[in-house]
Amino acid sequence: MKLGDSLTKDALRKGGRTTATITPEGALQLTITLPDGSAQHFEHPKGGTCADWRATDSEAPDSGFAFDEPISEDWGHALTIVAAAFLA
Repeated sequence: MKLGDSLTKDALRKGGRTTATITPEGALQLTITLPDGSAQHFEHPKGGTCADWRATDSEAPDSGFAFDEPISEDWGHALTIVAAAFLA
């Protein structure tokens, strides 16, 4: 499994609070907060498909990581469904 898919699976399985925002450029940003207080961020370009999601920054209370990992279309579809629920 690719790193982006692994980060997505973990966030969707364990995540609690989720926020979705649109950037001024029209990109979609999705943040999923995990039980330990960390947050995994995902980005989707304006006009992109489910295959265009990327796993980006991962924030933890005392540290963080910067990612720019592609996510497969299957996991991207799941993120699209979650984001749509928050932007409706």
